[in-house]
Amino acid sequence: MAIIPLILWFTRHGTVFVPDWRVKAFAFPLIFACLLIPVGTEARTGLLCIAVLGLLMLRDVKRRMTFVVAGAALVVVALPFLPQSYYERMATINSPSGDESASTRVAVWKWTLDYVSDNPMGGGFDAYRGNKFTYNIPVTEKIGNTVAVEYREVTDEARAYHSAIFEMLGEQGWPGLTLWLWLQLLGVWQMERLRRRWRKRAAAPDSAKEQWQAPLASALQFGQIIYLVGSLFQGIAHQPFILMLIGLQCALWSYCKLHDSPAKRRSAAGLAAAAPATSSDAVTAGSPALR
Repeated sequence: MAIIPLILWFTRHGTVFVPDWRVKAFAFPLIFACLLIPVGTEARTGLLCIAVLGLLMLRDVKRRMTFVVAGAALVVVALPFLPQSYYERMATINSPSGDESASTRVAVWKWTLDYVSDNPMGGGFDAYRGNKFTYNIPVTEKIGNTVAVEYREVTDEARAYHSAIFEMLGEQGWPGLTLWLWLQLLGVWQMERLRRRWRKRAAAPDSAKEQWQAPLASALQFGQIIYLVGSLFQGIAHQPFILMLIGLQCALWSYCKLHDSPAKRRSAAGLAAAAPATSSDAVTAGSPALR
């Protein structure tokens, strides 16, 4: 999901391959494949990331109502082709207490909070292998017209965090979690600054070379936000993908800063030339004999 905004950016501003019909013929099926992955794996986090992607794209699309209607129509068309197991899996979002996977995650998160209360610096990589906990999960059984609910005690151990937040907290402690969150939020903030600054320049009539910076900042920002949402329920804090995304953000920030400084100097020079001269400057400029 996080790579879809970048794919869309390449269909308009790519330079390795000219963004013509051939690029679009490859890009749009690739986007469709990205959307199919959460469906095929029946990942609830993937469905959440698709929803976040749709909401984020509403900010930049020109025809928002058309976008909303097209998205709703696509969902309606796709519903009959989804397997029954997918519906059953997504239904557990509304009742996580009845799902063993969701109950395990909550239990692991509680264990992690107890663990860092005694070990604020964390336990190092794979510290989760030392966890062990017991929790109750409801089991429903339908008998005729009645539904019986029985709570079953489940004991689990060495269960992964299933959350990047608790992964960083359990392994690197509060300092590691603080640095990780600072790195992520700094990227979102810097991309927003670049988007706003370069979007105004792209609107200028002589801005042929300044059309791609703001869309790329938006794409990188969207990808990071989608990653952060997905990382709430997946232990992907150390995945190389987000590090490469942050590397692209650093490269774009450095490029814009490099090309921004001469523009600022030219602007300052223009303002200085347009400013009215003071009386002392006029006397000095017009009377070389006084010097």
